[in-house]
Amino acid sequence: MSREDDFKARMIDDITGSPVIVAGTPVMTTLIGGIFTKAAVGRDGITRDSAPGAFDASGYLKPCALIKQRGLVPDGGIRDGITQDISASQTVEIYIYEDSGYANIDAALERIRDLFIGHHFTSSFEVAWVNLIDRERDEGALQGASMARIDFQVRSIE
Repeated sequence: MSREDDFKARMIDDITGSPVIVAGTPVMTTLIGGIFTKAAVGRDGITRDSAPGAFDASGYLKPCALIKQRGLVPDGGIRDGITQDISASQTVEIYIYEDSGYANIDAALERIRDLFIGHHFTSSFEVAWVNLIDRERDEGALQGASMARIDFQVRSIE
């Protein structure tokens, strides 16, 4: 399973998981257009072809998210020459979109922070929040849709 899949599963489990992961409104209640991974939608990202469920009947973008993992980078913090284990770090970017405005983006950002800060995946140390790019406009395929990006760092032993 990729880190993109790990993050997507936790976001989906926020509504379907038992018991509730953290108090508050589940992220899927806000992101009604869905959660997509870069691996699933391809290099063009969210488009009407790659993610038709992200758009309403009129063609407007519904609030949705795209998860993209960066490369796994050995950091040398832990190195075991016998077992060949080494520590590594990977950044995961979560892009949140809506057609216009930022109300749903702001709500989703708050919930996503709650879901991931300090979380431990099966094969990781605590997830850390490392970056936020807030209240931007998409300059790609979504042609000016409202956007924000939040980044998390995941450290692990490989």
